[in-house]
Amino acid sequence: MSERVLTLPDSTDQFVVTDRPQLTLTDRYRMLPDGMDHTLFVVVRAHQVRTGDVVASFFTDGPGIRYAQHVQEPFTAHPSAFGICPAQCGKCEDAHANGASADRHLCLDPADDYADCVIDFRNTPVAIIPADTAAHFPPLDSVPPLPDLFALDHEHGPYEALPVSRTWGPWQAISVTRTTAEQITDDLPLTHAGRHLTCRWLDDALLIASDPCLRTEPGSPGRIIQPDADGRYRIGGLWPWEEWPDEDEDPEGDPAEPNSTGEPDNAAAETATIRER
Repeated sequence: MSERVLTLPDSTDQFVVTDRPQLTLTDRYRMLPDGMDHTLFVVVRAHQVRTGDVVASFFTDGPGIRYAQHVQEPFTAHPSAFGICPAQCGKCEDAHANGASADRHLCLDPADDYADCVIDFRNTPVAIIPADTAAHFPPLDSVPPLPDLFALDHEHGPYEALPVSRTWGPWQAISVTRTTAEQITDDLPLTHAGRHLTCRWLDDALLIASDPCLRTEPGSPGRIIQPDADGRYRIGGLWPWEEWPDEDEDPEGDPAEPNSTGEPDNAAAETATIRER
């Protein structure tokens, strides 16, 4: 993995940037468009980020040598003052609850259908690709979005699905391919959620039926799921999906969140709850 060391004019810290990590089931990093890589990164303070800049990475604790912490989904910045959130997203609510203020924080990108606002300290070091440089490359959305991962329980999953909206709930449907739908139907009877359910394929249609003795509507055969125009199946509503991995668990032991802000440690703990993309 190649490295570059960058600096900030007002800091003695050294900022080490690297290639983006490879995509795995546990490391969910969307790639940058062809030709866009860490050799184009520039380090600035969050308040210096401009509209159109591509935000690619934050950094570990200072002072001294600080290593890139790549964002899972690089995004095009649309900075605005903190405290203005028409979407009333969860991140802004958490930030307000943790005492965030407009004089110390800002919004790097507002909420959309799939992600909450990106809120951070104004002085946080950020690795960006400047807008005038990014304009010479394909747009970020030219790279296919990462599939979301879901599970029936801790032992059955993950299953890849199209990204769901930020208002999605676990009792709602997810959109999966035929292959993934077949994997789900094989696993479902082995789980607590599916203990009273049976699955059967009727050509291209999927029938998920409950035990006749437990049906609230006698005679109802269950739920028949037809493929959509893209051949995908929207499965859900009969049990709660679990996001994978469980947000409350860390497969590597829940290490402490690094202070990537240059703020005191108690401020870093606050940032850990309000920056995510």
